[in-house]
Amino acid sequence: MHTPSLLTALSIGLLLGFGPGYSAQGQTQPDSTAFAALPPLAARQAYAEAAALSTKLFNGPEYVNYALQYAGRKGNQFFESADARPGSVHYSEHLFENVPLRYDLLLDQVVVSAPENPLLLLRLVDEKLPQFTIGSHQFVRLLADSTGGAGMATGYYEVLSEGGVQLLARRTKRERKELNDRSVVVEFLSADRLFARKGNTYYALGSKSAALRLFTDRATEVQAYLRQNRIKLSKANFEASLIQVANYYNQLPPR
Repeated sequence: MHTPSLLTALSIGLLLGFGPGYSAQGQTQPDSTAFAALPPLAARQAYAEAAALSTKLFNGPEYVNYALQYAGRKGNQFFESADARPGSVHYSEHLFENVPLRYDLLLDQVVVSAPENPLLLLRLVDEKLPQFTIGSHQFVRLLADSTGGAGMATGYYEVLSEGGVQLLARRTKRERKELNDRSVVVEFLSADRLFARKGNTYYALGSKSAALRLFTDRATEVQAYLRQNRIKLSKANFEASLIQVANYYNQLPPR
């Protein structure tokens, strides 16, 4: 039995599949030289721990890319890119970092590649995934029952600003199908919505007036900030402008 070779191949190539940068719970996965330097018993224990931790992440159902059934496609169903992007997941009470992720906005599902077969995609189980990041974007899972009457469905929300006002975006997409020369072409269209939490209450932010009501306790400072920076909260740049205002409000000193 060639234990060192087996450990190296599985832990680096097959088991984890992400190279030496992959880490779990903030600990970098050992590379092949680290395993080879361990005594046989310690190496087997390290391998067993890595394998057990890996199974906690790669245990979801298969994800089928339903978009491939259409003859033509405009856009895709994923957040920002159809390609996997590095991120992190809090999954099954463990933190996994440097994990290639895709986020399906139509189904509200987070997807990883199986380490032994990058072409096999697995869907992470929602109930085990309270939060994740893709690039610099942070997402948290909220339950409809906890958000009151703000019209928020259970699912993942991007955190845009943190503080006295937590600004949130529900990233979604919808399908539009067309029959083109006896074949179906699908187009994926964004349909985002903005929300906020202040205290223990959630609010839907569908208009300028609804957004400004969040800041009434510091109305003088906020109105001055809007004038000085020529911020209109117009529909064309509503989200970007609202992030500016929320960030300003959240850094105001308490009084």
